[in-house]
Amino acid sequence: MESASETLTLHPAERREPAAAPAGSTCLVCGGGYTSSRMARLVQCTTCGFVSADLAITDEELSALYGTDFFHGAAYRDYIAEEKSLRLNFQRRLAVLRRLVPGWSEADLVEVGCAYGFFLAEVRDEVRTVRGIDISREAVAYAVRERGLNAVHGDYLTHDTGDKVDVIAIWDTIEHLRRPDLVLEKAAEDLKPGGAVALTTGDIGSLNARLRGGSWRMIHPPIHLHYFSVATLSRLLDRCGFDVVHVSHPGNTRNLRSVLHFILALRMGREALYQAMQSWPIWDLRVTANLFDIMYVVGRRRSAS
Repeated sequence: MESASETLTLHPAERREPAAAPAGSTCLVCGGGYTSSRMARLVQCTTCGFVSADLAITDEELSALYGTDFFHGAAYRDYIAEEKSLRLNFQRRLAVLRRLVPGWSEADLVEVGCAYGFFLAEVRDEVRTVRGIDISREAVAYAVRERGLNAVHGDYLTHDTGDKVDVIAIWDTIEHLRRPDLVLEKAAEDLKPGGAVALTTGDIGSLNARLRGGSWRMIHPPIHLHYFSVATLSRLLDRCGFDVVHVSHPGNTRNLRSVLHFILALRMGREALYQAMQSWPIWDLRVTANLFDIMYVVGRRRSAS
């Protein structure tokens, strides 16, 4: 997900005492210790370089961030209006999964962080079953009511997925999670041997992220709590029982009106200027851009030895 406005940032009076990371003082990837990062509000593992927000946040506070405003005006101009663009992005990701997942048409798939169900709607006619889970009650209600999808509101870590599945998709979500390590451990338990976990997230090791430093658009605690590189995400996947079988940096399609909203309203705080410009017909166009700082990683669950 793109970065959010200041309305989604914990104000100083609401902040708890800084912690080395949301999970505590131990690196979620390798178990090493954290030290202050050269980027404000972040800490970095002294052993593997994994980066996290220097912030303690409760599950309740985290859940409260993802209400209606998150999808309509805060992180997104209008998430539902972005459906066509989002589904174009999902189509590119699906092209990879079709190649990597044997027996694709007979696969059972779960999406963690399914939001309004646009990915599930895109893939449901290709595989045997699709299910989703998300902490946004409103988004899940839309997915069920408007798309007829099998989606539930809840926390994946405490959710019983039932029989083991073939694919778990985690699109633009892992950076938002307080304990992504536990989520990937559970994904390994929920997948059949040889099953695939597919993720997209920002790549803090990318050239653009390194050049931008603390101004990189993905750095937005508490919305984004963790900042993976290809190396640190691969290391965590390996620790959780996965072999990395695909890494790429795909482009991202967005509606120009959403890009305008992100730049003027969210980044520059120029809401009035955005409102004055947003009705121009040119903003109805969609564009695909690639800064090569969003990674797409697929891990295959190893068979038990």
